[in-house]
Amino acid sequence: MTTAKWATPDSAENVLTTELNALANSANKITGTAVSNDQAAELDMYADFTLYLAEQASARDAGGRVDLYILPQSDGTNYPYGGDALDPSPNHWVGSFVFDAAVTARYEVLRGILLPPADFHVLVINETGQALAATLNTLTMRRYNIESA
Repeated sequence: MTTAKWATPDSAENVLTTELNALANSANKITGTAVSNDQAAELDMYADFTLYLAEQASARDAGGRVDLYILPQSDGTNYPYGGDALDPSPNHWVGSFVFDAAVTARYEVLRGILLPPADFHVLVINETGQALAATLNTLTMRRYNIESA
């Protein structure tokens, strides 16, 4: 009998770092370079995304969130719309990091996000009710697959 189990995850990789610093409320940030996931050594099926928000100057709204979108390359060349100044289609929303109404630094994780078998951009929208801290905010991704044993 074959058993499915998690393969050893890749090391965490930075997706957005200084780009998140002082990101205004209701503002977007997209990766400058696409994340590669179309090469034979890649083709990862899942990722856990971890968002670290540094201590903020003002308290976030109750239920404040940072929305995560994945914009996959559709035909080897083109990506769906969305950018720093353009909200993406809701079709590409994959989850929200929801935070408490505090100024305290926090980590939040979105687990088991299905990745496309193509290059993709990651876009976030700050809906915390406040600008993010001026430094130290990070969005990381840890990719993994399922293997048969």
